Amino acid sequence: MTRPLLRLLVLFAVLLMATPLLAGAFKASVERMPTDQSEPFELVLSLSGRDSLEPPNVSALTKDFEILDRSKRSRVDTVAGQRVEVNEWVLTLVAKHPGRLTIPPLFLGGETSASIDLDIAPGAPIEPPDDGPVSLAVDVQGTPPFFLQSEIPVVVRMFDRVGALEATAGQPEADGASFTPDGGLKTYSRVFGRQRYRVVELRYVMRPQRTGTLLIPSVALKASIPSAPLAGQEQARILGRPAMPWLGGGFNAGRKVTVHSNPVEVEVQPRPAGITGWFLPARAVMLRESWSRPPAEAKVGVALVRTLRLEVKGASAGQLPPLAAPEVDGVRQYAEEGKPEATSLGGGTGAVVETRVSVVPTRAGPVTLPAISVPWWNVATNRAETATLPAVTLDVAPSADGGTARAPAAPVAGSTPARSPDDGAPQGGWSLRDLIAVGFVTALVAGTVFYSGRRRRPAGAAPEPARAGPAGPGALRGRRSLRPAAPFLDAAGAARALDDACRRNDAAAAHRAWLDFRRASGSGAEVECSRPLAQAVEDLSRHLYGGNAGAWDGRALRTALAAERRAARPRRRSRGLQPLYPTPR
Repeated sequence: MTRPLLRLLVLFAVLLMATPLLAGAFKASVERMPTDQSEPFELVLSLSGRDSLEPPNVSALTKDFEILDRSKRSRVDTVAGQRVEVNEWVLTLVAKHPGRLTIPPLFLGGETSASIDLDIAPGAPIEPPDDGPVSLAVDVQGTPPFFLQSEIPVVVRMFDRVGALEATAGQPEADGASFTPDGGLKTYSRVFGRQRYRVVELRYVMRPQRTGTLLIPSVALKASIPSAPLAGQEQARILGRPAMPWLGGGFNAGRKVTVHSNPVEVEVQPRPAGITGWFLPARAVMLRESWSRPPAEAKVGVALVRTLRLEVKGASAGQLPPLAAPEVDGVRQYAEEGKPEATSLGGGTGAVVETRVSVVPTRAGPVTLPAISVPWWNVATNRAETATLPAVTLDVAPSADGGTARAPAAPVAGSTPARSPDDGAPQGGWSLRDLIAVGFVTALVAGTVFYSGRRRRPAGAAPEPARAGPAGPGALRGRRSLRPAAPFLDAAGAARALDDACRRNDAAAAHRAWLDFRRASGSGAEVECSRPLAQAVEDLSRHLYGGNAGAWDGRALRTALAAERRAARPRRRSRGLQPLYPTPR
């Protein structure tokens, strides 16, 4: 019996450790969504837990995307508390045309990645400013008008067709504006005409500090290029080598050249008159909401997760206002605000942010959540507008015991709001790891109990009959415990602690003492108890976990427990026959 049991336990342990690898080993993700057709982006294909000699099959990408560069990297990640090797193939892509595009499912061995949808806005084509060996271009992205509080994306690109040995360039500057790098260095190869270039780009965020015309002067690029033209294979080798730091490094050799970028003017407008508070200039604003369950299923003490989504076309991520849920009597709300992200919306650049709000009703009856409004300035019509979510009325049903929910403790800042077990699969539920863990523990306990019983009783022996003796709480209703009481627990002491907690009406202490009493008496869940005691324990659990904010009365549990223990005591044996008609003493 020992060997099959050990094999079973080892199998479950292996499955438990392999759970991170079973939950989607091959995945596709986009590190940063492109805002328009001119912006290259990186598609990362990751394989967890192992490596592959063959790269993923990416031929399906060539329909809508141009593959500019390919690379591979490895790292070690921690998944579910375990260190897992992750191998990644990084593809630099650029859209061939604007519109609603889809990165199709890709294949690696016998695994398939999920598809990814992209909204690609039209953008100015990328091309070298001249036909020199190296050149530099500064482009202002986004659609005018720009306002004083706008965040304007600016990109600086170096075009290299000869394999520069060394290159350095300064950061763009402007009188009346600040520039902050936005992301890391990006390097890729691309063909313009019949000539292949290595393109090195770095993005900035320009923040105007005054209105009027702001001038971004020419940025100088100093480079060292080969003295003689390179052969085709040598040029391909240099252009295909790893990216150089922006834009310095390398070694000092070759011919020195200095090139300048084009100057750029940016017109910044003041805030419109009469606009106060948060100023959001945009071309379109959409405010949406979704619920983890229909609001009609609201119940006292059960959390509903409300997701508020703000989509803004023609604005940057830093311009989006925070979404706040107004306080309402009858519910408690805990918000978890997401990070605004740049994206493409409806064929244009934009930004999006989501806020998750846990809504916990505290009383039964109708509760109305007021409308949520976001004022914004329409740059197309040059007027103020408001995006609004209508009010939502919850018809809150009472809890199971008809009580009022206690408000849960406020979550720690930055933590995920507590989720109710009834919130549905999107908010929790049983994962594959949970199921394997439960199976492992169940097999371990069942095997241990079975094997222990086989060792204690010879094969074919009849069960030992119950023996009369000093009564103890371990024999409720005269039933014999299925296992002996733990020697390190005192049943009498646990009973006294339970009685004391019931006298003080301390529900939490009574629940702990009840669990200690059951363990000490060897009475598992399989041992029945009297109906009054079972009802009293159920009322205690409903009070603690059912959201009942009223005071708990421990008299019912104390009385039921005392009656249960009296019924469990065996009667004393007499030394002889008692008289049929005893005479009074």
